[in-house]
Amino acid sequence: MPSLEPVEITAGRLHLRPWRSYDVDAVHQACQDPEIPRWTKLPTPYGRHHAEDFVTREAPRTWADGTGAAFAVVDATTEQLLASVALLQITDLGDAEIGYWCAAPARGQGVMSQAVATLTRWAFGALGLARIEWRAAVGNVASLRAAEKNGYTLEGTLRQALVVGDGRRVDCWVGSRLPGDPPPPGDPRR
Repeated sequence: MPSLEPVEITAGRLHLRPWRSYDVDAVHQACQDPEIPRWTKLPTPYGRHHAEDFVTREAPRTWADGTGAAFAVVDATTEQLLASVALLQITDLGDAEIGYWCAAPARGQGVMSQAVATLTRWAFGALGLARIEWRAAVGNVASLRAAEKNGYTLEGTLRQALVVGDGRRVDCWVGSRLPGDPPPPGDPRR
């Protein structure tokens, strides 16, 4: 894969940007919330060294090698970290996976739905992706809601296909969105 040029996207109250070294402490703090590793692959306990590795090495590497695009989702005015949203495992064939988590203080405010919408539009428009896959541990209803609000189609359940932060294998829902799918509910293009 050719490298991806890191970009910044402002979408109303949200600003999606590549991770910066000064985000380490905010990522570490956000990931102390047990709900994040409960539903994601983030290790538990989540140490400061995990945040530092993600922000300063892992996220920039995926941009550089073209296999991912990891964004900090921050308040467009205050720069407060609200969430993380990323394209993962981008392939030469135009496939990718979307992954995200939301900091506890930002939950219930539509942050994740708006961030997923913004990244999905950018992925299809700017990158020309052919398919974005979404996965979440069965029971992660908040992730399911954000995906469905953005037109992702739930396709089924994969048995023990996701390893969560504490190393357990759990069943996961899988879905996808294609560029030609109808606009999601509430989209003005609908």
